[in-house]
Amino acid sequence: MTPTSSRRISPSEWRVATVTDVRHEAPGLRSYTFRFDTPIQHDAGQHYEIRLTAEDGYQAARLYSAAMPANGTGNMLELTIAHMPNGEVSSYLFNFVKPGSQLEIRGPLGRYFVWDETITDPLLLIGGGTGVVPLRAIRLAHQQCCSETPLKLLYSVKTYWDMAYKYELFPQSGKPSGNVIMTFTEEPPEGWKSYARRIDAAMLDEILAGYPEIPRAYVCGPTPMVEATTQLLVQAGLDPEKISAERFGSTA
Repeated sequence: MTPTSSRRISPSEWRVATVTDVRHEAPGLRSYTFRFDTPIQHDAGQHYEIRLTAEDGYQAARLYSAAMPANGTGNMLELTIAHMPNGEVSSYLFNFVKPGSQLEIRGPLGRYFVWDETITDPLLLIGGGTGVVPLRAIRLAHQQCCSETPLKLLYSVKTYWDMAYKYELFPQSGKPSGNVIMTFTEEPPEGWKSYARRIDAAMLDEILAGYPEIPRAYVCGPTPMVEATTQLLVQAGLDPEKISAERFGSTA
């Protein structure tokens, strides 16, 4: 479908998007692709808000990070969403939304946790669980603009089966893609010879030693993981002003 209007859309304006694809990533984790009738543009690391409205007027909304960059030439958006057992929005998405469904979405929102090609510092992306979603968008944006800035993604997850984007970050060769570093905190794959523990000071020291200079860091994941990791990065010599942190948590 070709975008039908060039009118500038405000990020605060609610728009109707049509679901074109639902992809299983891991247990309780799916990627939803949405099509808008006008182009979309956002920086890697920004997020969007989905709003549901019941017949009686009750509304529930939830923020989700964009899983891919968008440069304004297309009208497709991908959001990777975890099912929260008590989450009104995610439960509705998992139980009722399928290709052809239409939802209200607004955005992009948030400017704190973004990357674009004008940032030339070496990059260390650290994700725990679903915190990898905006970091995947940063990694793809880095690839698309052919940036020569050094980049590594450290992805901490319980098991291989809990990983998002396996086909991209851990292809069938049985090892991570070139700039991806994995650590499995519960059960590593058979024959795995690399990290199999929570992120710690020794692990970060080893990774940082591979950089030509101290990098800028983006950390995203559950609150305890993010707080512990940012403290370790500061102790390792990173400037706190060059550490961007975003916490992913369940809804009440």
